[in-house]
Amino acid sequence: MISVAEMERMLSGLLDELPQPLFDGLNGGVQLLEEEKPDPDLPGIYILGEYVQDFLGNSILLYYGSFARLFAGESRLVIRQELRKTLRHEFRHHVEAMAGADDLDQEDARQIEAYRREEQARQNPQQAAAAAKKQGRRDGWRLLQRLKKRG
Repeated sequence: MISVAEMERMLSGLLDELPQPLFDGLNGGVQLLEEEKPDPDLPGIYILGEYVQDFLGNSILLYYGSFARLFAGESRLVIRQELRKTLRHEFRHHVEAMAGADDLDQEDARQIEAYRREEQARQNPQQAAAAAKKQGRRDGWRLLQRLKKRG
């Protein structure tokens, strides 16, 4: 894994790629913190970055320790790609917050819920199969009702 100092240099270069207007309202800037941040609700998942709005203002926090945990054996190129992807994801949260939108928050919530369902299915395949069968029956019944209304 690259050092914190090397990741800071990498981050600086990635920030230079972004147009200045994206930084409007980001009075807390972009910070690279040395710690890792496990997700409190999802065991085994680490938060790479987050957009924070609090009494101090708006900032983007990136967690070096989480990157180190998840990408320990990866090349500099892979780490740079993941850092760029995370940075842009957090900037999208910032831009949407400034515009009063929350599309990415909703997208994130859907992805987290899908992950939870997948984890539950792995832990209890029989229950997952029964739920899928039940959902299929509901979907089939709804389709039948729509077809009856048309016909």
